[in-house]
Amino acid sequence: MFLTASLYGGSVLKRFHALAGSLLIAIGLVVVAPTAASAAPTRSADVTIRALSACITEAKAQRAQSWVCTASGLTMTSSTGVKSFTSIKSAASTVQSPALRSPADDYDYWCENGGICHRKITTYAEETKGNAAYGDINGVIGTFDVILRTNLNGRYANWKLSLIWDSGPSLSFVDAGVSCYEEINNWPDTNCGDFYAGSPTISGASWRWNSGTLYGNKLVNSNEYYGSAGGDFVPSGHGEISMGALESSYFYCYGTANCRF
Repeated sequence: MFLTASLYGGSVLKRFHALAGSLLIAIGLVVVAPTAASAAPTRSADVTIRALSACITEAKAQRAQSWVCTASGLTMTSSTGVKSFTSIKSAASTVQSPALRSPADDYDYWCENGGICHRKITTYAEETKGNAAYGDINGVIGTFDVILRTNLNGRYANWKLSLIWDSGPSLSFVDAGVSCYEEINNWPDTNCGDFYAGSPTISGASWRWNSGTLYGNKLVNSNEYYGSAGGDFVPSGHGEISMGALESSYFYCYGTANCRF
């Protein structure tokens, strides 16, 4: 399941920080997501692995049974299924804000530096992408990308999730999905819905998967919100691994006005 307090999500970074100190997207507008090409373009696995080297080194030092590294840090899953998160600074930026997305842009070419990137498409649409490396006690097994698109329509948020294979064996996702969260200062954030996206398999032969639209609940409180993508996956020939969480930028639903970025 997703690495969060409920079935599907939550702010991994905030939740683990809270426990320690008290963890890859315009609703009402037409959403155009990139479609899979007939052949996979050149991959960026080496770039991702180099950028996440500090995290990978820590995973090896911890002798983690299974792990995922992103620019946010290290998510480990023990042999008994217990999940933990450690924040680790990566060589890549954890937040980027490039210019508005070009219609010719493609999810597999944008943000291929081992980082986590955000780009605002309109006042009501935003995309977040994360590069991930994963492995086990023997080292790196492979890499993949996660893209979360948030579309806002009035007081509702909808999401689309994309998964892209970069290297390694095929990946069978058990329960990919998105959770909605309301920001709560100094406390764990409040869940505002869990949305199952699918259980796809991605590989070198079928390297991209795009979910359908996930329709969120009405957001009634005057506050800040965000989406959190997560899930578990099984690399062919290996055990189940948690991918951790990829969080969208915050969007704002103040007063009774429409939500916006």
